[in-house]
Amino acid sequence: MARFQLCACAWVLAAWTSGGHAQNAEPVALEASRDYLLGASLSSGRDPFGTSEQKLGLRPIWAFQLGRFRFATSGASALLAQGRESVDSGVSTVLTRSDLVSLSTSLSVDEGRSWKDDPVFGGLPRVRDTVRGRVTAGVTLGPRWSGSLRASQDLLGRGGGLRLDSGLNYRYPVSPQTHWDLSLGIGWANSTYRQTHYGIAPDAAATSGLPAYALGSGFDGASLGWRMTSALNRNWVAYGGLSVYQLQGAVARSPLATSTTTFGATLGLAYRNN
Repeated sequence: MARFQLCACAWVLAAWTSGGHAQNAEPVALEASRDYLLGASLSSGRDPFGTSEQKLGLRPIWAFQLGRFRFATSGASALLAQGRESVDSGVSTVLTRSDLVSLSTSLSVDEGRSWKDDPVFGGLPRVRDTVRGRVTAGVTLGPRWSGSLRASQDLLGRGGGLRLDSGLNYRYPVSPQTHWDLSLGIGWANSTYRQTHYGIAPDAAATSGLPAYALGSGFDGASLGWRMTSALNRNWVAYGGLSVYQLQGAVARSPLATSTTTFGATLGLAYRNN
């Protein structure tokens, strides 16, 4: 499902380093600036739900900072951050950060899903767009290990429900400007979210001819990804990565799930003004 995230009121993910290099915790204030990034990414992937095939797409990526606020599309945030302070995707502002823990809040616009052009599932109702509020906590577990936990809630009462997403990341520095990340993620959602996104209500089954399917709360997916990011010079930055995503439990058995395991790849290149 396509999602474009807009984040607000964020505390950015902080780091804690071990091995005798930890620093004293203190608030960090962003300097007022007008940094920007413009580029493009080429990606290959597919939706595990519905009958869509693997698709290759080229899209613009952009990011800019205006005073204390940062705006970034997914992907562009990593490029703007490489070799610098970390940046959250969407619209964000750093309120406080320490060397031990961090907490961030944000808003995301979830575009939902439309079945209109799907030959098999076209009779199903659209999953409506909504606004999600998010809270993310993060901690670095060692010199190269970090973890995160994010909770997101539908704020408009459109069946979006509650999700929890956790991640574990290992970062290997190749050079001061280049590193690769290996990340593992797992997601959990309540019954409201899962029924809206993975279930088929009795009335929808009657109109579409598909079997009704109900499911409660639980884990819905796990992901594994590898990604390399490099600041080629002061202005140019690039990244590339591979990923695999697997549906779990009752979600994998949903009539909507046509591929329980999906693969993705992406390449990105962008120019930064500073």
